[in-house]
Amino acid sequence: MRKFLSLFVAMTLCLPMMLGAIKVHTIGDSTMAEYDESTTDKRGWGMYLGSFFDPSFVTVNNRGKSGADTRGFYTGAAYWPSVKSQMSAGDYLLIQFAHNDEGNDSNLAGLDNQEYAAYCKEHSLPAPSDARGTNPQTTYRDFLRLFIDEARELGVNPVLVGPICRAYFSGNNITRKGQHDLGDKFAKIENGELLKNQSVPASDLSMSYVEAMRVVAAEKNVPFIDLTEATRQLYLSYGESQCLSLLFCSGDKTHTNAMGGNLVARAAAQLLKNAGVLAEHIDIPTDITANPNAINIGETYCSVPQNKEFLLTGYGLEPAAGTVNLSASANLLISLDKENYASTAQASYEGGSMFQKVFIRANYATGGLHYDTVYITSGEHTVTVPVSAMALSLDGGAPVSAFWAIGAKPVPAPVVEGPISAEFSMSQMACIDYNASKNYFVDGDETNIILARFHNSADGSSRTPWPAGEIDENASRYLDFAITAPASMNVRITRIALEIASDGTSTMCYHLNTGFGDAFTGVTTIYEKRNMTSRVIEHVDLTPTLTIPAGEVLHVRILPWHDYGEIKDSKYIGIRNVRIEGKAFDPAEGIDEVSSSLQGGDRGRLILRNGMLFIERNGVEYTLSGQIAR
Repeated sequence: MRKFLSLFVAMTLCLPMMLGAIKVHTIGDSTMAEYDESTTDKRGWGMYLGSFFDPSFVTVNNRGKSGADTRGFYTGAAYWPSVKSQMSAGDYLLIQFAHNDEGNDSNLAGLDNQEYAAYCKEHSLPAPSDARGTNPQTTYRDFLRLFIDEARELGVNPVLVGPICRAYFSGNNITRKGQHDLGDKFAKIENGELLKNQSVPASDLSMSYVEAMRVVAAEKNVPFIDLTEATRQLYLSYGESQCLSLLFCSGDKTHTNAMGGNLVARAAAQLLKNAGVLAEHIDIPTDITANPNAINIGETYCSVPQNKEFLLTGYGLEPAAGTVNLSASANLLISLDKENYASTAQASYEGGSMFQKVFIRANYATGGLHYDTVYITSGEHTVTVPVSAMALSLDGGAPVSAFWAIGAKPVPAPVVEGPISAEFSMSQMACIDYNASKNYFVDGDETNIILARFHNSADGSSRTPWPAGEIDENASRYLDFAITAPASMNVRITRIALEIASDGTSTMCYHLNTGFGDAFTGVTTIYEKRNMTSRVIEHVDLTPTLTIPAGEVLHVRILPWHDYGEIKDSKYIGIRNVRIEGKAFDPAEGIDEVSSSLQGGDRGRLILRNGMLFIERNGVEYTLSGQIAR
C-alpha cells in the first residue's frame, strides 16, 4: 500500500506536462491516423504534428481513423461523439477528409452512398455493402458544416485542412484525381437514371472536394489551409521515382511512411503558422530535432520488451556534413537498423539534411512509473527525448483464456478458462462453409488443412461480392471476439493469437483492431497485413499491453478488405485457433479511489481507482496512454 501511494504522489508531481493548456484535435482518415510502429510502415502525418508545437502550451490529440469518410466519422459512436467529449473551450479542431468520401468504387466515384442505396432499392439491385461515399456538392459539405458548428458550440476553433494528395503522377504534375478532383470520371443519378463515366472540363471544379472545402471555409469564416497544394508541390520537388520510394509505403500511392508523414506534418505546421493559427506556439526547426520530442509508452508489462521509434531530422544544417552521437539511460536500448540494439549509436548526415529513424527497445524489470532519456549530441547541440512508462507486474493473478477453434459452421462457443466470459459475433460477413472439399490450405510443410471461410455479406448469411477499389478497412465489416472482465477484477491481456489465410486472391488485406465497449472506443490497430498469399496460413502471435477494467468488455476485431479495382466474388478469409489470454487481478487492497489535482491550473487530476491510474480533465478520464477511459 505504502509503495503504491508513494508512486501515486510521485506521479502527481511529475505528470503535469502531460496535459497542455490547449489541445489540437485532428480528425480525418488513414493519411492522418496513428499506426503501431511494430505492425506497419504506414505513418499518418497526425502522428508527427505535435512535435512542431511547444508542448508546454499545446498537445495534439490525433483521432484520424482509417477508412473514415465524413459521414462515417460523424455517425460512428467511437469517433465524433468521442472526440467531442475530449474537447474543451479554447481548443482547436483540424478537419481533413476526402479520400474515402470519394467512394471506393471508381465506377461510382463522387456519388453519395445513401443516394445510391436508395436507387438500388428502387431498382431491386443489391444494396451497397460499403457505406462510404459523399458528394462534394451536397453531403460532403453538409458534414463539414456539422463538424464546424458543433465544435463552435463547445467553444472550439475549427480549421479546415485540404486533404493530402495521392501520389498519382502525370508527367510533371499530379492528376486531377490525385488532387481529389473527380472531374475526369464520376457518377451521378439524374432524373432517376444512374449515369457513369461522366466528366467536366478541368476549369469546372464542381467535383473537387478541395474546392468544396474551400467554399465551406469561406461560408463559415473558418481558416482553410491548402495542404493539398502543399503536398502537390512537395511530391513534385522529389519527382515521381524518389517521391514513391522515399515518402510512401511500398506499392502504395496514398499512405506515407515515416519520412513522408514527417514532411507533411512539417508542411501543415508551416501553413498553420502562416495562417496565424497558434502561430506563437509553432516552431519549424532547422537544427537536428527529434520527432516526436517525447515518448509516452503508457502501460507495459514487466520483462516484456516494448519497441518504439522516433525520427532525427534536420534541414539546412551547418556544417553540411557531420556525426550525431546517441546514448540511452538504463532501461533503454537503441538501434538504427531495428536489428542491432545497444546503449549507444552513431549516425551521420551530409548535404545539410538529416533523416534518420531511431528505434527504442524499453524493458522494465520492476513495476511502477519509469522515466528514461535518449540523448542526441551533434557538436555543441544536444537534444533529449524523455521516455516514460508505467510498468505492470504480471506476478500472481488468476490465469484466463478464451479459445475459438472455429472447426465448424456455425462458429462454436469458445472454450473459456478463468473468471471471464467470451463470445463471437460478426457484422457484414458470413461463415460460408467448412467441409473436406476446402482442404487445400498450407501451413509450412503441412498440407491439406481445412479452414472455416468467411466472405463479405450484406445480410450476414449469404455471400455478397466484395466492392471494387477498397484500399482500407470498412469499420462495419468485421469478425469480433469479445472478452468481458469479471465485475470485481481487472484483466490484463498478455496474448492474442490466431491462424489466418486468404482464399482465391492475393489481394486480401486485414486489420486486427482492439476497442472497448459497445461503442468500440479507444480503437487501436495492433496488426496489419496486406496482400496475403492465397491459401498459405499465417500465424499471428502478439503480446499487447491491454487492461480490461472490472466489468468492461474488450473487443478484438478482424476487419478484412479486398484491395482490387473491380467487384469480385468468391474471395475468402479463413480463420482458426483464435486465442486470447491474460491474468485477472483483484484491485489494490484497501484502495477504492484516491485523487489529486495536477499542478498547473486546469490541467486536471490524477485518479487511482481499483488499482488503476487515470488522468481526469474537464470531466473526461484518460488512460496513461492518452485513450479516453470514460
